[in-house]
Amino acid sequence: MKILSITAGAGGMYCGSCLRDNALASELIDLGHDVLLAPIYTPTLTDETNVSQGRVLFGGISVYLQQYLPFFRKTPRWLDWLWDSNFVIKAATRFSVSTDPAELGGLTVSMLEGEDGPQRKEFLKLLDWLRHHA
Repeated sequence: MKILSITAGAGGMYCGSCLRDNALASELIDLGHDVLLAPIYTPTLTDETNVSQGRVLFGGISVYLQQYLPFFRKTPRWLDWLWDSNFVIKAATRFSVSTDPAELGGLTVSMLEGEDGPQRKEFLKLLDWLRHHA
C-alpha cells in the first residue's frame, strides 16, 4: 500500500504542520512503508531531513493568479510550471505578504468547487500527477 500525505507548505518559515507531517512521513518510511509527502501551495521547510517530494502541487502563485485573474485559468502548462517552480515560489515568499481573511472566503469556495470551479486546472494537474505517482 502506498500512503499519500498532502501537506500545506510553509511559505518560507518553519511551520508546526510541516514539521509534524514531515516527522510522521519520515517515521513511516523508517518503518518500511511506501510514503509520499506532497506539499501544496509552497515547499515545506523543516529542521530535519525533508522527505517531501520535490514538486509543489496547487502552487500558491498559480492558485492566486487563477483565482483573481481568469486569464491564467487558460494558460499552457509550461507557463504554470514556471509559477509552480520551487525557485519562483521561494523567491516570492521572501517578501512579507499579509493575508486578508475577507479574501480567503472566495478562494476557499473555489477549492471546494473542485473541477467545476476556478481552480479546475489545478485539480486536473493534481489528478494527472496522482495517476503517474501515487
